[in-house]
Amino acid sequence: MPEVELVPITVSAHDGVGIPYDSTGVSVSVLDIPELRKEGITNVAEALTTIPGVSIVPGGGDNQRGNVAKLAIRGINRDTAVLPMVDGMRIFNSGGGGLLTANVLGRTDLFSIGTLEVLRGSQGAVYGSGAMGGVVYMETPKGDATKPQMSLFNEVGSHNSYTGNATMQGKKESLSYYLSTSYTRTDNDVQFADGSRPTERNAGEYEGWNEALRLDWQVNNNNSLTLTYRREDAEYGYASSYFGAHDYTPYSFRNNLVTAKWQTKLTEKLRSSVMAGYYGYDATLGTGYAQELRNVQFEWRNAYEWCRHQTTSAGFAWNRSAYDYFDSFSTANGEQNLENTYAIFAEHSYAPVENWSSSLAARLEFSNIYSSSLALRAASSYRFNNDSTRIFTSAGTGYRSPGSFQRSNGVFTSGYYTYHGNPGLKQEKSFSADIGIEHDIAAGHTISLTGFWERLKNGITTSYAGNDVYYHNDRSHWTIAGTELALQGTLEQNWNTGYKLAWTYTQPKTSEGRQIPCTSRNTWTAELHTSPIEGVTTGIGFTAASGRTNYANAATDKLDNYYSLRWFAQYRVDDSLTLHLRVENLTNQHFVTEGSYGVAGDALISAGISVHGGCTITF
Repeated sequence: MPEVELVPITVSAHDGVGIPYDSTGVSVSVLDIPELRKEGITNVAEALTTIPGVSIVPGGGDNQRGNVAKLAIRGINRDTAVLPMVDGMRIFNSGGGGLLTANVLGRTDLFSIGTLEVLRGSQGAVYGSGAMGGVVYMETPKGDATKPQMSLFNEVGSHNSYTGNATMQGKKESLSYYLSTSYTRTDNDVQFADGSRPTERNAGEYEGWNEALRLDWQVNNNNSLTLTYRREDAEYGYASSYFGAHDYTPYSFRNNLVTAKWQTKLTEKLRSSVMAGYYGYDATLGTGYAQELRNVQFEWRNAYEWCRHQTTSAGFAWNRSAYDYFDSFSTANGEQNLENTYAIFAEHSYAPVENWSSSLAARLEFSNIYSSSLALRAASSYRFNNDSTRIFTSAGTGYRSPGSFQRSNGVFTSGYYTYHGNPGLKQEKSFSADIGIEHDIAAGHTISLTGFWERLKNGITTSYAGNDVYYHNDRSHWTIAGTELALQGTLEQNWNTGYKLAWTYTQPKTSEGRQIPCTSRNTWTAELHTSPIEGVTTGIGFTAASGRTNYANAATDKLDNYYSLRWFAQYRVDDSLTLHLRVENLTNQHFVTEGSYGVAGDALISAGISVHGGCTITF
């Protein structure tokens, strides 16, 4: 068992206990940010499409920046089912509404992300409400003491696109620093299925500014302090298709995140950390519509190494989430939601022999909306066959409490509709289990196969009676069964060639036998890169999906099957200059990415072929 670390190798899977990726039984993918950047992938939404079992239904067209994406992990597609975590902060919406997760993932750039991990299924539910389908864990990079430097990234491309970034990092005595600022703009390429385009010139236009700062102060050998600050401003002309209107709605967003974490080594066996954070989110969704979210979080965590085979991590957390919704056309001032949650949690890791490790985790959460909720997770990993083969398995439960308004006796009118709360609403709950095997076919080549099963019940949904809208728990339940197959490897002696291939097959069904909305039965992702000449790297990427379903009650039940090819190349001229070029949607495919609101011809189709190129200068 490795030494206990409060910044573990697999942070999001076992926060507080340093379990290496190849020793955890939890279904987690750890993305290589530098490699993604070499492939021309510069934002989180695009990076997530490379993960087995993860699919994104974008709003406004495929491969477009700034869109509002619906994320589905293994078929669990609810906007409130996947929890983003940034620098240890839970990005959580007490209102019970969607789009928060999508907005965070749709516009976060990879320049300001050093760690990107995805827990699939309910294994991440020990982080609290909202993680029924998974967790996307991100961290601001720590300044590299061995390479103090400044870099400038510039890229221009089709659809009047531009991306620029300036990054500075390094270390001065006991203080490490990382500073990143980015700007992105594009007109996108918004097209409707009937062949027309929005008449408004700003429809589809996106501008985004991102800043990130991280400071690490090593006070002494036993104590350290980490401070982070992140800010995002974005404006997006969301192209919509309301019954042939081909209209657009201007959206604007502002996010602020501040965290502080103190880590201390109390004894040789006991370590402790205290973390505090604040997250503010403001959105204006057209004229007269606004959202506001204010989250505060405090967490105290301890890790004790009983012996080299057993370690326990335990602590306490408090979260306060206040969400307001304002609609100038409403008969009320807005929808206010306030939730305070208090949680105690623990995880025990046990490694009786060198190649076998197991863990058991639990979280008990108390809320002013619900009295108590319990999430459990068990995981185990065993390596054998001279360490070339690994079997892993895990099972976990998850939950999501309804928003305070949803569970009230209140009535709220927004536009043409009057919403009615329901005090009898139950929690949404999930359970998932998986078992998999990884095998090293040869040196540098690995194949893995994972089977999974998930169920979600008590899904909170709405029903309409004229202009009245009522919340209730869906009588049906969702069941998802499937397999994930992945193959990856490198041929260092052959032009340093590398490859990745993943295929996920799912059967996402309701208890009535219908396919769950916004899911795919088959998803594929592949990538091949090679370096035929010193300093040159080139490759091709592939994504595809089939058996796709539309939004519930949309004009058509199915979305197009699709595939998309991308080509990328990078040339490192010297230590200071790197040139890069990429072509998206190489074969100029056009397929429906977002269904309409009643008229099939008004559905949005994918962006056409686009070319992007630029350079990175390093000082």
